[in-house]
Amino acid sequence: MLVINQISASSAPIAGFGDKEYFNLIGTVEVLKKIFKESVVDGFELQLEPEWDKQNPPLTEADWADWTKTPKYEAEEIVELVRQAKVPILSVHASRDVGKYLCSSRKKDQKKGENLICESLRIAKSLGADVCVFHLWDTWKTSFNIERLRKILEDCASQFSMVKASVENIPTHLEGGTPFDIVEGFEYVTLDTRWAALYKELDKFESIARSIVNVHLRGSLKGHEWIMERSNFGFNEALDKIKHEWNYSRLFTVEPEGAIEGSMFADFIEAMRSLKRRSD
Repeated sequence: MLVINQISASSAPIAGFGDKEYFNLIGTVEVLKKIFKESVVDGFELQLEPEWDKQNPPLTEADWADWTKTPKYEAEEIVELVRQAKVPILSVHASRDVGKYLCSSRKKDQKKGENLICESLRIAKSLGADVCVFHLWDTWKTSFNIERLRKILEDCASQFSMVKASVENIPTHLEGGTPFDIVEGFEYVTLDTRWAALYKELDKFESIARSIVNVHLRGSLKGHEWIMERSNFGFNEALDKIKHEWNYSRLFTVEPEGAIEGSMFADFIEAMRSLKRRSD
């Protein structure tokens, strides 16, 4: 049976194609509209940036200067801006800080993490996105209670049953555990090929392919081709394996790596067009 996967692109950092920073929401929306007109994607993954939070600066990759100068947005404002752009949002990526808040020793921070999960799911529902992606733990923590994190996610997700709350295989310093060890117990998983390459775990994910609802295809633009550097497999090799050997029929989301700027837009469009043909 012929399977045609939906092809998406992450909203970050493609604001760079408009020569804007990744956290520039207005600039990002303008680039999304421009890309969608080219008919090379079915939609996008909307990345919710911690720089938009008016209460706290980013905990990960924090730059105080960026946070102080970046406009702040409430959830309703984000939804309205994206709706006005009339671009399909196939998935939403929650703030990268969720896991740091959840794994904090401070109750106030833990509650903030829970609120971010629920808010992200609410945004996904409002935009009609099928999937919401979470970085559920603190990458640098050597110890955390996975079952507690699971319960928090499930409690929030139960309020938004139409959205798949998906856990990404981000790096971990958990003693005796790898990203695959953690995510294999969750109902929905987002497989990131960069992190799978880092831990040499790509083949392990075939055993939980039915739980995978989104694949982050990470790659750098070389001319108008996607390549994966510092990896034991290639970009197209991973795509073909997941699609054809695993019979994966769900969403592929491209996450560009490296520098992104306006002069690369035409190459990006050609690379996405080739990818869409390959996935058909």
